[in-house]
Amino acid sequence: MERYVYVLCAKCHKAYFGGESRCQEALEASNYNPEELVCGGCSDVTSAAVCGRHGTEFLEYKCRFCCSVAVYFCFGSTHFCSVCHSDFQRLMTLPKHLLPKCPVGPRSIQLENMDCPLKIQHPPTGEEFSLGCGICRNIRTF
Repeated sequence: MERYVYVLCAKCHKAYFGGESRCQEALEASNYNPEELVCGGCSDVTSAAVCGRHGTEFLEYKCRFCCSVAVYFCFGSTHFCSVCHSDFQRLMTLPKHLLPKCPVGPRSIQLENMDCPLKIQHPPTGEEFSLGCGICRNIRTF
């Protein structure tokens, strides 16, 4: 319980895993909106195609700050790739209008003269987005 944080969902008011306590301590030192703390069951996955075979169990998300697949879910509201997670204190304080436009590399660095690494259309940097079923996405890739 000292290493991990569990928070209450702003919608259903049930506790859920919100990340590591070191991340939560940094977040509490900043300003954040408690209404953004939403569990996976209450998350808006309307942009995600629910997999007919796997349901929502293997949904993957885009990193909020770059065009990479997220591997962390912190603060009960934000998906990060590993590189952006290591720079979360800076990234979480950036206003949305200052974030670069796709294609964006880790640490929210603008990529020039290339296509989006995710090879899909997605919302602007700074917004949460589901990439769909990770198992089916990987099968299609290979």
